[in-house]
Amino acid sequence: MATEKGAAADSSVYIGYRSASGVMHSFPFYKEMENEAERFTQSDEDVVATNHIFAEDEIERTYGWATDQFEAPGIRFSIYTPFESIPDPASATQEELAFASCPGTVIELCVENDSDEEWELFFAHHGTTPWMPMEGRHGLKGASTQGRMGFASVDPDVEEFIDFSVDKALGRTHTNTTFLLAPVAGLSARVAPGTTRVVRIAVGYYLGGTVTFNYPTAYWYNRYFNELDEVLSYTLKQAERSISIAKQRDAELASSGLNADQQFLLAHATRSYYGSTQWLDNGDPVWVVNEGEYLMINTLDLTVDMLFFELRYNPWTVRNVLEHFVERYAYYDEIFSPDAPDQMREGGLSFTHDMGVGNTFSPEKYSCYECGGIDRECFSYMTCEQLTNWVLCAGVYWVETQDDAFIATHKDILLACLQSLLNRDHPDAAQRNGLMGFDSSRTDGGGEITTYDSLDHSLGQARNNIYLAGKCWASYLALDHMLTSLSEPDAAAEALAGARRCVDSLTAAFDPTLGYLPAVLEEGNESAIIPAVEALIYPYKMGLMEAVSSTGPYGAYIEMLKKHLAYVLRPGVCLYDDGAWKLSNSADNSWASKICLNQFVVRHILQVDYEGSEKADPAHVRWQVYGSADHACSDQFSAGIPIGSLYYPRIVTAILWLEEQPVGQHQAEGRHEASEEVKMV
Repeated sequence: MATEKGAAADSSVYIGYRSASGVMHSFPFYKEMENEAERFTQSDEDVVATNHIFAEDEIERTYGWATDQFEAPGIRFSIYTPFESIPDPASATQEELAFASCPGTVIELCVENDSDEEWELFFAHHGTTPWMPMEGRHGLKGASTQGRMGFASVDPDVEEFIDFSVDKALGRTHTNTTFLLAPVAGLSARVAPGTTRVVRIAVGYYLGGTVTFNYPTAYWYNRYFNELDEVLSYTLKQAERSISIAKQRDAELASSGLNADQQFLLAHATRSYYGSTQWLDNGDPVWVVNEGEYLMINTLDLTVDMLFFELRYNPWTVRNVLEHFVERYAYYDEIFSPDAPDQMREGGLSFTHDMGVGNTFSPEKYSCYECGGIDRECFSYMTCEQLTNWVLCAGVYWVETQDDAFIATHKDILLACLQSLLNRDHPDAAQRNGLMGFDSSRTDGGGEITTYDSLDHSLGQARNNIYLAGKCWASYLALDHMLTSLSEPDAAAEALAGARRCVDSLTAAFDPTLGYLPAVLEEGNESAIIPAVEALIYPYKMGLMEAVSSTGPYGAYIEMLKKHLAYVLRPGVCLYDDGAWKLSNSADNSWASKICLNQFVVRHILQVDYEGSEKADPAHVRWQVYGSADHACSDQFSAGIPIGSLYYPRIVTAILWLEEQPVGQHQAEGRHEASEEVKMV
């Protein structure tokens, strides 16, 4: 249990049952620790260990899309985290919005006592701030801490406790439920021999008033709930509805046709995504996805990847973020050639990397991340990539929602984006080749980078980068599509010409001696990268199928990319020996989210298979289950070990996998049994 932490919660949770003879049976959701009561007593009496912590081979875990369930002898514990479309505040009812925004979670504890003695089930949490018992307020039993976090049940037979440990509490060493000095608060209920008891508990959170700085907002749920007690009470009243939705999501994923490893990765990613979100209120809704452990607000190069998940469930959030960038985080710059860094030319419109960090919004027109004076390293500017990201988000959003009013409202922005993109190729139209060739004046003489900011120059450098060039091509196609609809034929034609220049340059740059397309088209770069194909996802999602077809207008480009993949998707190049993907052959850094996205492009759009492809999914599961065991779903790995981007939301790019086959139909070939890691989970 945690709020605004930016990491997986790491406090101890006690779940289990105690027999009448005093033996505690518990799930291993806590570390053995010194009983804090010993700091307050002079007794030398030996403590007799009566705990039985369930071992791995005693526990069966079922990890669904919205239900996480643990079973051990005599006990079952379930956590329900339902999700469905978040209703648009512009049109939804108050009841719909209250249910969608309520910051509560339903959990269930079921104990089946098949013995001949009484048991007592328990749920408890070890806190760092004082607990306050509910004592029947609103019919609730449970505890809260500082009005910000708590748990409760309306079961009349449960008892609440606060003590130094669960065993002390169940031993009834005192009768005072307001023992605020003790750190462990919980609920217990007796289970008679030969009976089964189910206790339903709400876990809830509440932060009132302004929660952000430099741009004051409150949580949206403040409109419907005035305190934590109301959140907990409402969560319990809506429990059946929540559990039903959770089971629907579980069934949807189970019948998707994805193999067990893929199902695990998507379920795991979904939890980290929602754990990073905030639905805020400044009079209007403000949607925020924090960048995992870094807590950066609405990082635009994550927005463009999480787009596919959000458009599936709540497309209004995409528009909300895009318009927030236009209103507060758009800027105009100048540009320069690296050959003449003192000669500034007209640049144009772009957008910041992010909107701030840690509930603190950046000053308008600036991100918390980007710094001038740095040459193609972490914290450099990403001006060109963020320009493409906004355009691509706008294009995919418009196609999938048919929100004509959006592009009509922002027609001038789209025209400015086109001119900016053209200028960053070259201010002189006669010298354009479709690739980014000029850096932003905001770099103060340095060079721009891409979202692969902590990789080597094969993916980190923006200028003449084939990954970013692909996104420029896709952006030109998006602009052509939108501007044609807006009756701007001249601008649309210019965008289409930009797309043609880009693919012609990339196709011609394929090196038959190397056998692939080098990552950066300058300085003798010979790095080989998988994300050369990444940008195909955007025209595909805009319905521009001819653009990604070998028989379409860019067929030579598509065929070249297939040849490129045939070379790089090999062990020792962009595959590890265990089948895991390596985005660049020249660095061990890889991003799980980008792997998921590129897998979809390779398998589904390009229809490319390669030897050993079946080993990739279990290898990537190992990254999360073992490498990232302490950090929830993580994104940035080096040879399977997380080195950054922990507790990350972007891995929901895996939602694309659901499009690879009809729902409910399993592919007959190419699927494998669950890996041992998933079987263990």
